[in-house]
Amino acid sequence: MRFALLCAVALLFTMFSGQDAQAGRAGGVWGTAEQMTLVAPTDVTDSSGRPLALCHLTKKTHIMFAGVWRSSIGYVMAPNNCDSDSYYSVNAEQLAMGKVVGTYPADLPDQPSMSIADMISGFWGLGVVAVFLIIAGLKSAVQSKRTAQRHAEMGNVHPAALRAMDAMCHAAKADGTLDPSEIALMADIAKQMTGETFDEARIRRMFDMAEAKPTEAQFAAFGTGLTSDQKRMVLQATLMIAAADGNMDEDEALFAQKLARGLGINVDEFMTMFQAMNAKPA
Repeated sequence: MRFALLCAVALLFTMFSGQDAQAGRAGGVWGTAEQMTLVAPTDVTDSSGRPLALCHLTKKTHIMFAGVWRSSIGYVMAPNNCDSDSYYSVNAEQLAMGKVVGTYPADLPDQPSMSIADMISGFWGLGVVAVFLIIAGLKSAVQSKRTAQRHAEMGNVHPAALRAMDAMCHAAKADGTLDPSEIALMADIAKQMTGETFDEARIRRMFDMAEAKPTEAQFAAFGTGLTSDQKRMVLQATLMIAAADGNMDEDEALFAQKLARGLGINVDEFMTMFQAMNAKPA
């Protein structure tokens, strides 16, 4: 009987010394990462003579390094009490034999169970992501509401005229100020380009509700539903109001570049429009 047990132990040792250790996969900002926790030390060593411990291998799915879900992969054997970058897989036959010969605890479950700590380590990250998504959703809702309010101020006007005035108000917001002469110029530009009339009070309210730093999605929204020519008109109107004082500062220039990108107007066409606007008559 003892001889049979010794043979079984020898066979178990051979199983782990004859196979290659698998490397644990480290995750990036978005992905998965493996982690081992100690189940029990054993008297088994690998081919290098290192003692191996029985470990529970789990996989954590994470976003921005915050765990959102943890799942069990199974039992493995690893050196250094499971604090290792590599491990040996344990199949059902090895597990059963290990329990028979006393290498593993006799009451060891065939499948490892998730501990409370493991489960919590997944759910706290899920909470972080949920809070982030809620905040992002609320911010988007606020921005959408402000956009709707600005557009409501303009009444029943052509979409191209509405987008042009909205973009001009945002460009003025980038400069930080809006004086009566700029309001008059906005109204004049809109009238010349679109034929629509905008009064001073409405333009000022639209300016007050404009975003100081529009997102990429908002820049793209300035061209929603417009033709290519109408998008160019929106950009042209914005360039005119940004350079109205004869000096386009860095914030205004950056706004114009982001608007061109959002409208799908390439760099060459943008520079042509910019240079034509600043060309002095002969």
